[in-house]
Amino acid sequence: MKIQVLFGSPSDERVYGPLCRFLEKCGEVKMEVASAHRNPDRVHEVVAQCGADVFVAGAGLAAHLPGVVASLTTKPVFGVAVNGAFAGLDAFLSIVQMPKGVPVMAVTEENSSGIADLLLRWKALPQDKIFLHWNRHLESYSPIQKALEEIKAQSGVEVEWCDVNEIQCLGEIVSPWELPHVSGLNLFLCEKEQLASSNLALDFFAKARHGGAWVGANNIGNYVAQWKKLIEMGKTAWN
Repeated sequence: MKIQVLFGSPSDERVYGPLCRFLEKCGEVKMEVASAHRNPDRVHEVVAQCGADVFVAGAGLAAHLPGVVASLTTKPVFGVAVNGAFAGLDAFLSIVQMPKGVPVMAVTEENSSGIADLLLRWKALPQDKIFLHWNRHLESYSPIQKALEEIKAQSGVEVEWCDVNEIQCLGEIVSPWELPHVSGLNLFLCEKEQLASSNLALDFFAKARHGGAWVGANNIGNYVAQWKKLIEMGKTAWN
C-alpha cells in the first residue's frame, strides 16, 4: 500500500511525525508539507503524480486541505483536524461537513494515530454486505430506520448488524444520545431539525474525540461513497 501524507504547515510536525511512523506498518509512506491556500499548485501536483492508494491530509483552522485533496482524487482520503484553535472544533467541522459526492473521513488530532489500525482492519472488507453496529434499543428511531434503508439502496448490498468486536465491522451509526463503541467509519445521525442547533455540533465533535473516522452528519451519500472507495482500494492496494 502507498500512502501519501500531506499537512498544511511545518508546525504540525507533532501530529504528522508520529502519524507517519504508525502508518509505516501499512506500507510505503511519503510525507510533504503543502498548504491548500499557500501552495495550491503543489498540492495539485502531488495528488496527481504520487500514485498513492490512500491519502492522509491534515490542517487546522479553516482546514481546507483534506477537502481539496478529495476533490482531486478518487482514492480514499482521511482528514486530520489539527488543534489550531477551539480545540480543533473548527477544523473538524470544516473537514467532516463535505458536500455530497466528495467524502472525507475526518479524525481528530488525538485519534490520528489510529488511522493505521483502521486501514489494517479494513484490509479485507466484505464486498457483498455492509456490517454495521447500531444501538438496537434505538432501532425505532426514524433517522436510523431511514439510514439503513438508504445505505442498502445506494450501496446495492445488504446491511447487517454486527457486534462491535467483529472483524468485518465497517463502523457504527451513532445517535445524539450515545457515545460510539466502534472505532470505524462512523455515521452521526439526528433529526433534520436538530441540525439547526450549534450545540449539536459540539456533541458531534465530542463523539468524534472518542475515536473513529467520520463523515458529515446525516450524509448517507458520502458514507456509501466512502465505503465504495475503500472497497475499490482493497482490490489493489494490498497486492
